[in-house]
Amino acid sequence: MAECSVENVKRARFEQVLKDAGNRGMIPGMLSGAFGKRQNGRYLAASLWDNEDSHQRYADKELPALINEPGVKDSTQRISVSLIELHPKWAVI
Repeated sequence: MAECSVENVKRARFEQVLKDAGNRGMIPGMLSGAFGKRQNGRYLAASLWDNEDSHQRYADKELPALINEPGVKDSTQRISVSLIELHPKWAVI
């Protein structure tokens, strides 16, 4: 889970970068991902991974590259990330 705060004038570009990242195809180990927004410029991005190692590889390599893309780093005021373990009983398939 990642919570992001984005400047008002840069929200459209930030959203496009998130959509483009998802359209590139699944990142190895990523099972699913989604993001939502609130009117006050706060976004919540969630991703589901096959295991913790896959997520860690993404956090170490892919995420820094995404954050440094034009339209992300310059748009975000704050990004906070949390790793939450999905309990099998929570899953709805």
